[in-house]
Amino acid sequence: MKNQVSKETLFNYFAGRATALQKQAIDEWAREESNREFFFECLASWESQNPQFMADANAAFKRHRQRMATQPVAQTDTTQLLAKDTATTRRLNPTWLRWMIAASVSAVLLLLGGLLFKDTLLFATHRTAFGETRSLTLDDGSHVTLNANSSLRVPRFGFGRKTRHVALVGEADFDIKHLVDDQPFVVQTNKNFEVLVLGTQFLVNTREQGTKVVLNKGKVQLKYQEGTTSKQLTMKPGNLVTFDQKGHISLRQTPKPQDYTSWKEHRFVFDGTTLAEISGLFASNYGIQVQIPDKALTQWTISGAFTAYSAAELMETLASASNLSYRQQGDTIIITQAH
Repeated sequence: MKNQVSKETLFNYFAGRATALQKQAIDEWAREESNREFFFECLASWESQNPQFMADANAAFKRHRQRMATQPVAQTDTTQLLAKDTATTRRLNPTWLRWMIAASVSAVLLLLGGLLFKDTLLFATHRTAFGETRSLTLDDGSHVTLNANSSLRVPRFGFGRKTRHVALVGEADFDIKHLVDDQPFVVQTNKNFEVLVLGTQFLVNTREQGTKVVLNKGKVQLKYQEGTTSKQLTMKPGNLVTFDQKGHISLRQTPKPQDYTSWKEHRFVFDGTTLAEISGLFASNYGIQVQIPDKALTQWTISGAFTAYSAAELMETLASASNLSYRQQGDTIIITQAH
């Protein structure tokens, strides 16, 4: 049992028909990383054959409001109503009331837990911590490098055969493999845009301080929302598209698109970058808040390429190159002009 678990055995397990010994053996077997894909495949198959009831709370509440709005209100003598209520009022047993509240809370938690478990079942999410980068090879042969404080959600089943849709939060560099059936690769974001590609190299950044798409090689189609209008833009190599806070885009040509992925080699390339913009980089990549009491200092610009393997190294290098002073208090760095 520990070395081999059949589909039939797992179906009995999901249905609650497994014996105590079988449950224990399956639990131990499922802890092995190499067995989890088969476990999830069987669970997805069992769920499709045994659909569970999922309450649609929003729809139910909407129907309730509609019934309340259309139900006629009876005109009743207030004195008689109060007298009737006084005569028939019964106190709800506190124990029964507590049980009803507990049951309602349990039902909500069970529903939310089921939704979260289903999301975990269908998708694998790759994450990086502050200050960490990570390289991935997807099942279709595409390569992705995640920058710090980022996540990429990838379907567990059928990726490269039925779908090549991924969801990005943060920043990542993509090197997409072209498939013989020309299946498109789609990067969905938590902003109002997505990137559609066939085979290319590009960067996507969804951070508040610098939402952008940079195309290094190939061709991509950018689908985005501007107000209530859906728009498309075909990007060419060297194109840089940036989004402002309101979602409006700006397109320009950059001579060195590779500079935008220099963080993969722990290099930071600045070209007239303000200290305010660099402050955003420290917040996004390292989880460190940068404070600049002198507002005029926030518009100081820095240019050059700097190598740093940590937030401390980067700040020390920038301070030395720009005649700045700083002090760190926990997760906060305060920058002032050197005297």
